[in-house]
Amino acid sequence: MNRTQRLNALLCALALFAAAFALARASAAGSDAGQSPAGQQRRALTPQERRGKAIYLRGESPSGREIEAAVSDVTVPASTVTCAGCHGLRGEGKTEAGITAGGLAWPTLLKPHTHPTGRAHGPFDDASFARAVTAGVDPAGNRLAAAMPRFRMSAEDMADLAAYLRRVGSEVEPGLSETAIRVGTILPARGALAETGAAMREVLAAYFEELNARGGVYGRRVELRAAEMGADAAATAAAARRLVEQEEVFALVGGMSAGADAELAALARETETPFVGPATLLPQHDSPVNRQVFYLLPGLGEQAGALVNFYARRPRPGAPPRVAVVYAKSAPAAAAAAAVESRCREAGCGAVQKVSFEPAGLDAAALVRSLKGADAVFFFGTGREEVGFIREAAAAGWTPDILLLGALTSGDLVAGVPAAFKDKVFVAFPTVPSDITAAGLAEFRALQEKHKLAARHTASQLAAYAAAKVFAEALRRSGRDLSREKLLTSLEGFYDFETGLTPRVSFGPNRRVGAAGANVLLVDPEKKEFAPAGGWVKAY
Repeated sequence: MNRTQRLNALLCALALFAAAFALARASAAGSDAGQSPAGQQRRALTPQERRGKAIYLRGESPSGREIEAAVSDVTVPASTVTCAGCHGLRGEGKTEAGITAGGLAWPTLLKPHTHPTGRAHGPFDDASFARAVTAGVDPAGNRLAAAMPRFRMSAEDMADLAAYLRRVGSEVEPGLSETAIRVGTILPARGALAETGAAMREVLAAYFEELNARGGVYGRRVELRAAEMGADAAATAAAARRLVEQEEVFALVGGMSAGADAELAALARETETPFVGPATLLPQHDSPVNRQVFYLLPGLGEQAGALVNFYARRPRPGAPPRVAVVYAKSAPAAAAAAAVESRCREAGCGAVQKVSFEPAGLDAAALVRSLKGADAVFFFGTGREEVGFIREAAAAGWTPDILLLGALTSGDLVAGVPAAFKDKVFVAFPTVPSDITAAGLAEFRALQEKHKLAARHTASQLAAYAAAKVFAEALRRSGRDLSREKLLTSLEGFYDFETGLTPRVSFGPNRRVGAAGANVLLVDPEKKEFAPAGGWVKAY
């Protein structure tokens, strides 16, 4: 591959992020064949039942109040000894290590019961159920087994838990039948990104068609539905809600959340709909973690954090360096600047001077005069603005390290860096051509040829393909007895999963960005190309 081909391949990998950036800016400007689910005779969980489900499955109170469990005079967080862990995800009851935890579905609790030990009691009601959970006694006043924890929770949490137990075991998973798994995606269908959206949808449809031709996943076909992104975040969220509530999809896969990130993440949390692999520059980092959303590639915050880590580990004598961060007044650039400031405090790379500017309103000469003397400048603007600033700095005889984000820059960069900045300009990329393995590329090319997919918006197509691949693998790991909860648990177990098209993907209970870092490359102003610098650098 010659120099021009390498550059073109690298810039191709940024197309997805450029599209996401354009969508995010447009949104900010606008706002500053499956069976019909109707026959399933089901209703969605009420807010109280959803709160109870969180307590039952994870020992977490959505109110933020702490729930504790006492086991043999030892008090631990309820999240370590959950109801579902002993009694089953559907309240069916389990036996492990010779200890039987009975069924907790409400119809079971309403029946008189005689246990193998001879302990007998009448039916539970709300009051006796609360006593069993908190004091460890059955309706007849008999002590429960010592293995049963005694939980400490508020009256409100207890009521929520009891409300959910009236549904556990009979709750129907949306979009899931014996023969099909209905999934959705959210894509632009109009405007500048319409072609990108169409290309991504074609890839998702082709991937699931191939999966179904091989027998699906444990005999279930994957059926794709799509919603159109709206003109602003509110319209996009409304379209997604219709997809989730009217089409009743099991999960959302791929697509874009850019421009409506917070709204779509909130919808996924509220409706407990898994969202796997949305493309965005701004992954949402909620506290507590939003269990529903899994991002494959790093956003601008992760890439900026990786830049800081790369810079902080470079050897340098003397006092901590003087660091400046310059950024355009836009949500993506501001998020990157905030990540630099936060990560610099943790990495010990000195205080940060922050300077913002209006898009297309940069006075490069004045900026150089105000920052001259800084050892490093993190610059988050357009490629033209970056090159203008670097040239003004060179003319002033000042050559600090310049650290940039490839998702915000352009092809003008490598041609515009003057020779004085040799070994001084570093760029972070979310993915590079070397992330694509020979096997992964061959697999993707075979899909393109068989389904006659146009070779357009390749980076976006690869992102959609990788999201579908991660989702399908999570389905397989979840087993035949599929549920949304099992899907989330399977995804949380991903470690260095090889998509063949992206950096390796790892998730966890508190990790929702699969590739949390960036590849750092160096601009070579003499050869007018990128050169290796730091390789893959973690963001945290």
